[in-house]
Amino acid sequence: MTHAPGNEEDRASFWRSELDRVDRLCDSAPAQCVAALPDLLDRARDEGAVPVIIELEYNGGWAHHLLGEDALALSAIERALELATSHGLRAWEGRLLQGLAAVYNGFGDNLSALELLDRSLAIRRELGDTEGLAAALNNLADMYISMGRFPEKARELLDEAARLWPELDRPDGTCATLSGLAKLDTDESEALRTTDPGRARALADRAVQSALRGLAAAQGAPGAHADDTGNPRMAAEAQVRLARAYMARDDLDAADDTLADVATALPRVAARYLTIRYHAALGRLRRMRGDHAGAVATLTEGLQLTEQSLRPMERADLLLELVQVHEDAGDLRAALGTHRRYHEAVMAQRDQAAERRGIVVNAQLDVERVRQARDQARKRAAELTALNETLRHDAAHDPLTGLLNRRGLDAVLAARLGREAELAYVVADLDLFKAVNDEHSHPVGDEVLRRVAQIMTSAVRVGDATARVGGEEFTLVLLDSPHEQAQAVCERMRATIAGYPWHELSPGLRVTMSSGGAMAALDETPEALAARADAALYRAKRQGRDQVVFDGSPPARPPGVAPRAADVTAPRTPSAGTSAARQPS
Repeated sequence: MTHAPGNEEDRASFWRSELDRVDRLCDSAPAQCVAALPDLLDRARDEGAVPVIIELEYNGGWAHHLLGEDALALSAIERALELATSHGLRAWEGRLLQGLAAVYNGFGDNLSALELLDRSLAIRRELGDTEGLAAALNNLADMYISMGRFPEKARELLDEAARLWPELDRPDGTCATLSGLAKLDTDESEALRTTDPGRARALADRAVQSALRGLAAAQGAPGAHADDTGNPRMAAEAQVRLARAYMARDDLDAADDTLADVATALPRVAARYLTIRYHAALGRLRRMRGDHAGAVATLTEGLQLTEQSLRPMERADLLLELVQVHEDAGDLRAALGTHRRYHEAVMAQRDQAAERRGIVVNAQLDVERVRQARDQARKRAAELTALNETLRHDAAHDPLTGLLNRRGLDAVLAARLGREAELAYVVADLDLFKAVNDEHSHPVGDEVLRRVAQIMTSAVRVGDATARVGGEEFTLVLLDSPHEQAQAVCERMRATIAGYPWHELSPGLRVTMSSGGAMAALDETPEALAARADAALYRAKRQGRDQVVFDGSPPARPPGVAPRAADVTAPRTPSAGTSAARQPS
């Protein structure tokens, strides 16, 4: 087996080329499409290329459907749908639901098909998929046509699709829409044949024109190979509709010539449903010419093609045509027997519809289970991410005040010390805090700590760090702060705490803070810096508390290093960091 290229870009190009080829084969030569798929699917599965597998399965399912192998069509499209749903590929989910709807419509299970189409349309609208919407409109109209009901609704849908296809440059879609309109006009013309001949003739003429335009679109569509033009399957389908339109206006010779072209195309197309439609049209033509024996033979041959088909409605259409042949020939016994067979086919269609309906409901339940499992997995992943973020935050922060803890402070110092110019390290301690707890209670003491933390946070800039490292001990790391500026920040913080209306929290309560600071020297260790700040704090306590002391003069600036703007100007605009903006001095 030849494998796809190893280079990722070459592999993507290989798959795009192969998928385009399979897509063309699916629509114009479905038997060739089915033959090409096994090797490609094996390659895609080996590579784990989920979108490629989905597209191949979808095209294989559609090709099987065109060949009348609907059990295989269902299996392929359902496999693709399960993959698309489990991987959250909504665009493919909408397309595959539409494909399933077409298969169920072929069974005559209109209710299931309508529900599948409704789900598909909802996804198409959600994604703004105009092409998918136009295709769904065609499918829904075709369903109404096959039901033999709501022709005006079908026409409304086809008219809407006809407005969308030209801007999408999809001649195959245009062909399907025009063929559907031709079918509607032909059916109405045949119904009015005896009661309103004039109107019937006008409708037949319009049907011929629509079918001819559809045929022209099919002949201009991309072919089975990249250098081909014309879609033989779509063209043959349009020609069957054209032949029926010719018959509606009694142009039997034109119908004969058109069906001869279809007969020539059928071996290449190899689509069972189209071969059955051809036999139904040819049987009608021979009946209209009075060739009852030829009509019986043609329709009987078509019935044999339906023996292995899961589409009893196709069989019912042939039997209904055969009833008319026998009645025209005056063989009422044969007509009655054939009508009985027609009734059996209709009943079989109903039984199959009920069975398929159960399959659809179970499939919907499976899809919903997969979606719920996926949603639960996503929710669980989101919860775990949030939990990890909480744990990461908690590991670095004090639970009472929300400030950094010792671990968080160490991380800041490790990241900044030696890399930041003019870094001030400040150790602060609430004076005689044990008395606050003893005289005013521990809950009051906790509230004091929280409010002090808020005052300290409001005094620094974004990017500075504030930590609680002990019971009543706090630490500040001030970035890009000259000695005088750092000392001014600490003094403002001291004054705010001393002047705070603590008596409102507890009568007689008074709180003050002492601070010791040091400016980081080049290549200084965190331990040495902290020791100098602690020594400064000790001096502040010894000198009477409620004051700020810095460790001597700031370290000398290295030769050739210019002063920073912060040394000679007002405080800078806040930068990204951990705290609120610093208040004016």
